[in-house]
Amino acid sequence: MEEFSQMWTKTTEQFPLLIAGIMTVAAALAILVVGWLVAKWMRGRVNKLKLGKHELDPTLRPVIASVVFYIVMAMTLYAFLIKLGVPPASLLAVFGAAGLAIGLALKDTLSNIAAGVMMLILRPLAVGDFVETDGFAGTVTELGLFATTVKSFDGLFMYVPNSQVWTDKLVNYGRHQNRKAIINIGVGYDTDLAKCRDLMLEAMSNFEGVTEEPTPPEAYVMGFGDSAIDMNFRCWMPGDNWFKRASDLRIHMKETLDKADIEIPFPQRVITMTEAPVKVDMKSQSENSTSKKASTAKKTSK
Repeated sequence: MEEFSQMWTKTTEQFPLLIAGIMTVAAALAILVVGWLVAKWMRGRVNKLKLGKHELDPTLRPVIASVVFYIVMAMTLYAFLIKLGVPPASLLAVFGAAGLAIGLALKDTLSNIAAGVMMLILRPLAVGDFVETDGFAGTVTELGLFATTVKSFDGLFMYVPNSQVWTDKLVNYGRHQNRKAIINIGVGYDTDLAKCRDLMLEAMSNFEGVTEEPTPPEAYVMGFGDSAIDMNFRCWMPGDNWFKRASDLRIHMKETLDKADIEIPFPQRVITMTEAPVKVDMKSQSENSTSKKASTAKKTSK
């Protein structure tokens, strides 16, 4: 131990600047590592943050966590460069120039951030909403600073840039407390339409989940098709788990029609067979008749 102490003393005396530089770099790296660990820890804490007895809004949670992470990392980088001896004035100038260059190079990324901020302010969608647009459809699982994560029907996760979500025409089914189910059914031409209408209205009214608000169930005759009379049935149902409710309602309506012996016909075509007319070649018949007459005349002359 004493030998090591003596060696260190000689080294510091011979290479004071080298030792000071190594110590400075080591301290700066320590600041960088500690800052990164603190930023990561704070991001995790924000994701689990509770306000009193309530958890933080799941839509805001990942965005706030990302903002906190990047702020802490920016402060860490600033302290790292200061520790290395970079003058603050020069550092601000470098940051300004770098910010301008990054802004021009990453304009699409910045537009995603701006769109994400606008969506957080105006709240057109939230985690758990089912949304649909021209490019995607599914349930929102996360609204991030750069992209929105959507889970499709088949369980695939799509990461959609916030700028696309913000600019495209978006239908948010999750924002509607009630949603209308529209069901088209074709019935046979021998069906009592008034009876069928009343039967379906009763079936919809008695089905669990169908609500009378904002309007009670409706039934209409829409037209006369080639094989069936087209009927249209409408009712309001709760927006949550709407697809399963609508599917169960269709099954219930089909079972009701079967019990009432009301047929849902399949496409039919009526084909009438007629006997094809027989073509008579008058010229051929005339030639045959002339030939027969000539043959008869020859036999008579003999």
